Order: sequence, then structure tokens, then C-alpha cells
Amino acid sequence: MSSLEARGLEDQDFFKMDGKDDRQDTVESMALAWASNSPVNGVQNIIRSSSRIRAIFWTLLLFGCLGIMIEQCAEVIGKYYSYPVDTKLSFTHEKKVKFPAVTICNVNPIKKSMLARAGTDIKALLGPAPSENEDAGIVGTSAPGGSATAQVPAPSAGTASSATPTPSAGAPSGPSVASGTTAPSTGAPAGPAPSAAPGTTAPPGSPPPMGRKKRAVTDTTSTTAASATAASNTTNSTSSGSPRSKVPGQKNARFQFREQFGHLWANLDPETRIDVGHDLDTMIISCTYNGQVCSADNFTSFNNHVFGNCFTFNSGWDSTQTIATSSQPGPLYGLSIEMYIEQDEYIGDLTESAGVRVQIHPQNIMSFPEDQGFNIPPAFLTSIALKRLEITRQPHPYPSKCVNFTREQAKERSVFSSVYNVDYSVTSCLKSCYQYYVIKDCKCGDPSYPFELKYEAFQNLSGSINATNLKPCSNETQEECVEDIKLQFSRDELSCDCPLSCTDIEYKGGSSFANWPSQQYEQSLYQTLGAEGTHLNNIIFGGGGKAAAPSENLLKLEVYFDELNLQKVSEFESYDVFSLLADLGGQVGLWVGLSVIALFEVVELLFDVLKLAFYKCVAISKSKKRPHSRQIKVNPVRRASKHIINTSTLSDDLKKPLGYDNTYSTN
Repeated sequence: MSSLEARGLEDQDFFKMDGKDDRQDTVESMALAWASNSPVNGVQNIIRSSSRIRAIFWTLLLFGCLGIMIEQCAEVIGKYYSYPVDTKLSFTHEKKVKFPAVTICNVNPIKKSMLARAGTDIKALLGPAPSENEDAGIVGTSAPGGSATAQVPAPSAGTASSATPTPSAGAPSGPSVASGTTAPSTGAPAGPAPSAAPGTTAPPGSPPPMGRKKRAVTDTTSTTAASATAASNTTNSTSSGSPRSKVPGQKNARFQFREQFGHLWANLDPETRIDVGHDLDTMIISCTYNGQVCSADNFTSFNNHVFGNCFTFNSGWDSTQTIATSSQPGPLYGLSIEMYIEQDEYIGDLTESAGVRVQIHPQNIMSFPEDQGFNIPPAFLTSIALKRLEITRQPHPYPSKCVNFTREQAKERSVFSSVYNVDYSVTSCLKSCYQYYVIKDCKCGDPSYPFELKYEAFQNLSGSINATNLKPCSNETQEECVEDIKLQFSRDELSCDCPLSCTDIEYKGGSSFANWPSQQYEQSLYQTLGAEGTHLNNIIFGGGGKAAAPSENLLKLEVYFDELNLQKVSEFESYDVFSLLADLGGQVGLWVGLSVIALFEVVELLFDVLKLAFYKCVAISKSKKRPHSRQIKVNPVRRASKHIINTSTLSDDLKKPLGYDNTYSTN
């Protein structure tokens, strides 16, 4: 074969894909070859169907299975991107466990003897009014049922437990405990059982103390039948004789009184609120932890807008103080505090119950006893047996969307982190968010919480509000604005971004109660108190020189671990990428019979098609770049016979570019 003939055949083979039909035939042949050996059985059945009806049937069946497969795969992928979690509960034994922070507050926020220093408004609201009973040294107190009046010594007339027995009556009855049992009754009213439910110290509607002219109690026994019927349309006499509104939506008078005091109290400057409240040295008679004596140095104080002065043991707020740990269970190795609550300093209308508010919480967390605490009554030993619970959550994008904030990051969301240098908590963040909207919309601050613009949580408001003009909300317009913010907050209409912490520590446990002190221990206790200090003599001898009943002023609190087992509740990823691949493989294999290897066969087919298209594009590109003068077409040469081509018949222009001689022969 001559070189010219060979070159022509080479060009013909290279440009074989020049036509459209040739390209289609090549792709079709590749597709048919793959379909004949396809791992998808439906495709094979379509190719080898002997009739068109069978081919249509297998085609419809194949596409139906593909549709179901796509739907199921979409659900599986959606499940993966919902980031589900499972919860794991585990128990571990620790040799040493961090002891919690214990916050205690007297339920009476202000001493009666300090009313004059609290300002004229509070004194006018709470100040005593003279009465015949007070002049006689006796204060009348409504007994249970509202029909009897008990006579008690004047020094304890302002107390909430006005119907307490004398020392000769024996120990008072105990409160109802969580298990439903009650202590034996000796004639005294049962005290409230500690509970973790939030709320005020006593429900509205309790009997107000007698002898106050501004709140005279209606004598329901002398009311005629006609007037009683008319009065029943507006008021309802309770068992104590205190009127209660029956108009739906109208605020209870007791609630309004508490709100009014709360506003006046919160408006006092912090120094005054501390001075007029109960102090730690007087409140704590004895304190021991793990058998060692603890003192005021082990407590951190702060002022609460509801309970006044509060004191936290083992708070962790001060980095110089060592966090207490517990290495043995039981009350002997926990915290034991004996307290004196000074009921003679209580203000009757303000404080309906007597006792101490307690909250048990982790270190470095702001305490909110008004929301999360419980009350313990006088004349009782209250024992709290604890278990430590650690909760670990998965961060974003998992459903809890928890965040671990640093101390500096916490200051941007919680004003309490700036004021008290504590860690982030959801409660402190929500209260700061509420205050933020009060400042923003009402142009004043709710005095219940810090509101100075110098704190990081409120600094972005400094451009629109003058810090020097920011005062506590006081006038009627501002109060209405604050009420509206509270309503929006209760409806979750405020944009408060307060995510959960990824790690939380909680303390769970039960409480038990016992009469304290016992009759045999009472005299020994009095002797010990008499030797301790002058102010403790008031516990033994009241203002009138009479012995004060232990049920009026003394109580004891024990907090300890009942075991050193640590409970852990952990979230973990329940649907990872391997579970996703397994489910996808199951769906694909079930509906269309594909495996991973078969999928690579499909990938190979697609690769071949793309390679064919690429070569076609290259061929077209080269054909466009070749000069037009060099594009010749050579007809195929027959091989039937040998002959000699006379080059004289060729033109000179044709011979020069190809470099032919005058004659040549082909074999």
C-alpha cells in the first residue's frame, strides 16, 4: 500500500465520528453492551423482552421502584440532617465529689427595728399602727377558722407563726413531708414542707395581723343576711376573714401589696437594703462542715430583691476560696447549720411564714432563691440527702443547640456575670434579656435587677439611651410599660437568645424532718447559747423577760450526700454517617438491586460516554484548525490488480506538497 493510500485511510478512520449517525451508533452500542450485562435486573428484562408489552411492563416497574427508592433515600437523608440523639444514663462511683453551693435567706427581708432607715415610703407602708391590744402588751391573732383569737406575748406579735404553743406545750407538730406522712400533732400548725417549686413564701389570702387600722378585717358575724348577699357579689370571706376579690382578672389585694413593697424595696440603694436586713453573724448560731467549724468567711453574701440579705456557702465566686469536696456520705460529713431567725423582727403583713429560704446549686452560678428555692420551718431539723447529676448535651447543630460560654462571653448575655463574676446560666440570661427590653422600650430599669449601661449585656443600648438619665421605673407610664414587657416575656414574645449549656450540674435529693431541739437537748442548747455571746441571749429570753419557744426562732439544716454515686445523663449521636450509608445501601439494594460495585459500573459507563464526547470535541477542534489547501479527499484504491500510476497526469501543484516522484508503483 502506498503512503498516500495509507494516509487517506488513517484520516478516514480518525474522522469516522464526523457524522452524527456514527456518534449515535457508538453511544448506543456502549449503552446496549452495558444494559445486556446490567446488575439492575429490570434493565436486562427490558432489553431481552420478546414483546413490546413486556418491555413496557418492565420499564414501568423499573421507574416505579426508582421512585420509591428516591423517596426512601430522601427520608433517610432527612433523618441524618435532623441530627437525632440518644440519651445514656450511667452511674459511677467517685472517691471525692464537689460539694454544692448552699444559699440561705431569711424569709423576712427587712427588720422591724430598721424601718426608720428604710425610707418614709416603706415606713408608711409597713409601719405599725397603734391599737388597744398593742397598748396593753397583747396582740390578737386570728386562730384557724377565723373564729377564735389567741393571746400571745407582744414580742412575737409580728410573727407569721402567731399560734405557736408555749414551751410547756411541748414540741410543735411537724410539716407534711414529701412522702405524705405527718409528724404527731401537738396543737401547733404544721410548717410548710420544703419543696423545689418556685414561688413566694406563702400563698395569697393568708390572715393579716390584727391591730392595723389601714387593713381592718370585716366582721362577717355581724352582717345581716341581705348585706351579706350583696357583699358576696364583690368579696369572698376566707377562713381568716380576709376579703378576696372574685372579679375575674382583677389582682388580689395581697398580691398588689407585695408588688408595692417589692417596688419600693428594689428602689432602695444596695447599701441600705443590706443594712436593714438580717445579718449573718446573728442568723447563724453554729456551722460545721465535715466535722470542722465554718464561719462567716466561708459564706458569700448578696442582696436579693425578694428576701433581702442572702448568704451562700461554698459559692465558688471568690477564686481565692477552696471549693469544698466530700469524700464520705452521711450527715456527719456534710454541712450542718443551726440558725436563729429573729421572729420578733418580722413584719406581719410582709412575711406570712417564718423560716429560711434555701437553694442548693452548683458553684459559680447565680442564685435565684425566689424561683428555685424551698422553705424550711423553725423548730425542725431539716435533712437534705443529695445526689449529684451531670448532664452533657450535644452542641449545634443537634436539637439542644447548647453552647459552652466562657466567662467573658457570658457577660455579653448575662448582667449577673458582670456584677458577681459568675458563669452563664439560662435563668440569668433570661432575666437579663427581660431587663434589656425594659431599658430599651421603657427608657428606665426594673430595680429588681441591675440595669446600669456600663455592663456588657446593655452596652449596645448606650447609643440610644443616655446613661445619666437612666433611672428606676417609677411613674405610671413606665410601670405600664414594664407590665407590658412582663406580659410579652411570659408569652415568649421577646427575642431572647439564651441557649442551654452543654454541661450542667444538678443536685437531686429528698428531705426529711424531725422536731428540734428535743426536750432533753433544749436545756443543753440554751446553756451553750448563753455562753456564746450577748445577742444569743435573746434566743433564751425574749424582750419581756420570758423564755422564747424554740419553735419561734430556732431551726437546723443538714445537707449531705447520701452516697457518692454520680449520675450522668449524656447525649450522643444516634445516627452517624455509617448508619446513613447502611440505610441508603439497603434502600438501593431492595428496590433496584444495586450494590456499591454495580454503582461503579454505572460510573464506568458514564466515564466512557464522557470520554467519547471529549474525543469528538477534540476531533472537531482539530478539523477546524487544519488549513483548507491541505484538506484533500483520496478515494479508496482497489487492490484487484497491480498497475503503474503515471504521475504526469497529476498537476505540479499537487505533487509539490506531497513530495511525489514522477512515477511510483504500489504493491
